[in-house]
Amino acid sequence: MSRIPDHPLRLARLRSNLSQQALASKAGVQRSAITAIEDGRTRTLSPVLADKLGAILGDRSIGKEIELWSAKPLRPQLRPSAQNLMLIPPYTLGQYYKTFSQWRSEVAPTQTAFASMFRINPAIVRNYESGKLHSLPDGLASKMLEAFGPYGFTAEYITELERLPRS
Repeated sequence: MSRIPDHPLRLARLRSNLSQQALASKAGVQRSAITAIEDGRTRTLSPVLADKLGAILGDRSIGKEIELWSAKPLRPQLRPSAQNLMLIPPYTLGQYYKTFSQWRSEVAPTQTAFASMFRINPAIVRNYESGKLHSLPDGLASKMLEAFGPYGFTAEYITELERLPRS
C-alpha cells in the first residue's frame, strides 16, 4: 500500500487500474523502483523511464508532474493525536515515551510510513532505531522540523527525542 495517497504516479497508476507489480513489469523495472517513486524517495525520473511510464499510463507529462510534486513542501497529514503529540513540552517527553520507537509509532505505525512522510529511505529510520546510527541524522532532523514545524515541533523537541533510547 502506498503511504503517499496524492503522489502523481500512484494516481495515474490507479486510474490505469494497474498494480505496482504490473506497472513495473510493463516498464521493465523492479517493483521496488515503482515503490521508491510513489514513496517520494525518487524525485526525478530518467527521461527513458519517464517516457516508458508516460506511454504505459497515457500521461506523457508524468515525469514533470513528479518533479513538481517533489518540490512541494513537506506537509504530512497527521492524526489529531499525533498533532497533539507535537505540543507536549519537549522536556516531558521522557515521562510519556520510553523509546524513540514508541514515540515514532504514535506518529506513524511503521518505520516505512514514517520515512515516507519525509520522502527518505526507510533504512535511515531503521538504522537509527536499531542503534546503527549514533545520533538522529541531520537530514531526517531537518525534514522533521520542516514537516512538523506547523504543528509546534521545535529543535528542542529533536534534542529531547535524541535523549530517548532508540528502541
